[in-house]
Amino acid sequence: MDPLKVYQYSNPGRLIFGPGALAELKKEFNVKDKPLIITDEGVARAGILKKVTDLLIEAGIRYELFDRVAADPSIEVFEEAAACYRQRGCTSLIALGGGSSIDVAKGVAIRATHEGTIKEYASGKPVEGVLPWICAIPTTAGTGSEATAVAVVFDPETKVKMVLKNSAVVPRVALLDPLLLASVPPKVAADTGADALAHAIESYLSLAGHMITDAIALSAIKMIMGNLPKFVANPQDVAAAGQMHLASCMAGLCFANVGLGLAHALAHPAGVYFHASHGLSCALYLPGVMEFNAPACPEKFVAIAEAAGRDVRGLSAEKAATEAIDAVRDLFAKVGLPRTLSEMGVEFRLEPKMVDDAFTSPPAKSNPRKAEPEQIAALFASVK
Repeated sequence: MDPLKVYQYSNPGRLIFGPGALAELKKEFNVKDKPLIITDEGVARAGILKKVTDLLIEAGIRYELFDRVAADPSIEVFEEAAACYRQRGCTSLIALGGGSSIDVAKGVAIRATHEGTIKEYASGKPVEGVLPWICAIPTTAGTGSEATAVAVVFDPETKVKMVLKNSAVVPRVALLDPLLLASVPPKVAADTGADALAHAIESYLSLAGHMITDAIALSAIKMIMGNLPKFVANPQDVAAAGQMHLASCMAGLCFANVGLGLAHALAHPAGVYFHASHGLSCALYLPGVMEFNAPACPEKFVAIAEAAGRDVRGLSAEKAATEAIDAVRDLFAKVGLPRTLSEMGVEFRLEPKMVDDAFTSPPAKSNPRKAEPEQIAALFASVK
């Protein structure tokens, strides 16, 4: 952190967290509201949607439903949900699910009240005026989208994950209830947990980081390291689920303010071309990117190692960095995440556009060590 530089930290949303936090939903709406619930079919099958709708019905609040969200939602899904909002006369939004549902709700908040296309807004078209407010109810512990001003939009035509960013789309309130995580499959828990750890580590190493985000990020790293294996083994462990839920949100608060790094720059195109989940893509590249970054800020890796529970007393910063990287690799192995694409049954093939997309992406710009295209290509190939 540069002592002569001006920094900022923003947390415009309100967080309500803890077992049973979902019950607070009734206090956030009144009978004049008509929210559109944006979710996916899996959340409905798990019985979580009914918990939400029962609360709304009990409070006399009318609602509409859009449940066609899928992973990496495309432009078409955003536009369909926005049309649903307008046609059914909705006035607010409930984002129920993982990061994809929350991202779609953010896009709908803009498209439901503004002319133009979602692609135009993801490309920088300005947003003016008041947007419908969003209540986010995350059902996974990983994306941190409930605390950020960004949404990821997949353009199938260009095979690019565009980033829609505007402070007005930050959810007004987020309900973090660990009881809603009880039905998370172990693989999803591991994937999303890896994403949360990548958020925490990369925001801690970000060139834009400062004392506030550093403190929050290190706390999130410690919480994830200590609780992810327990959460993957038993999502009904309320204590572990609550810690993961909160750590994910804390990591989201950090990267919303200071950005991410090269692991995310690689993960976005990798997810598109190798058809891997975002969390798994982050898990594949995070250790290698940490090795690449360590020479640029070895002292920060000492703190990461300590947060990971490694005893680095008496070690040089370089050796402590190795401990930090090993701790991440050990954690991912413990929760069953693959280390290579071949373990996933995916054949590696490097497309030039992958390198271009990673090199020009915003996360690459806040990475602590600049990567040239040939270095990015080598990092892509390192997990084949």
